[in-house]
Amino acid sequence: MNLCDYCDTDALYRSHESGDYLCSIHARMEVNGPRSDAPRPPVTIRPAAPDDQIHIASLADAFWGEVLVESFGRRYQVDALPAFVACDEGEIVGAASYAREGEATDLVMLNVLPQWQGRGVAHGLITAVVKMTRAEGADRIITTSTNDNLPALTLYQRFGFTITDVLVGKMVEHHGGVEAGFADIPVRDEIQMELRL
Repeated sequence: MNLCDYCDTDALYRSHESGDYLCSIHARMEVNGPRSDAPRPPVTIRPAAPDDQIHIASLADAFWGEVLVESFGRRYQVDALPAFVACDEGEIVGAASYAREGEATDLVMLNVLPQWQGRGVAHGLITAVVKMTRAEGADRIITTSTNDNLPALTLYQRFGFTITDVLVGKMVEHHGGVEAGFADIPVRDEIQMELRL
């Protein structure tokens, strides 16, 4: 994991304009025009193998500081779930862990290393989960994010997810207090979303 170019904190994002690696405090949202249609480096999206779990745990720990995640009232250990991984010549650069819950697939974790953000990796991982969900006959994908995570909220809504609920104060309850999130927005609420198939 890279360090933020402005402090010694792990970088969770990368600026598309400057290329700077940024922690959640130094990241900011700006209005930008469409990205170029320049070719993107190819990645391979594949189902995770048992020996990929250590890399999935490492991603979860780097982004969230934990591998136990609560989603829709259930607790999951993300490195024990089925997943898809995105690879660049064998190196795992992103992962999407999921769990089947009745007629829905819960997309529990979606993380992409900063140097690969903005290159279609997250879109490819979500697409893999959509194809698998349809093949298994489920009718929707559900996921959660936090009120501060503007990049994730943008990604999911552009993909077609709709917000179904806002659990006010859920993250304060989970973390035992307010934490600083993306662009120094206080992390307070859980945003629940779904994609109907």
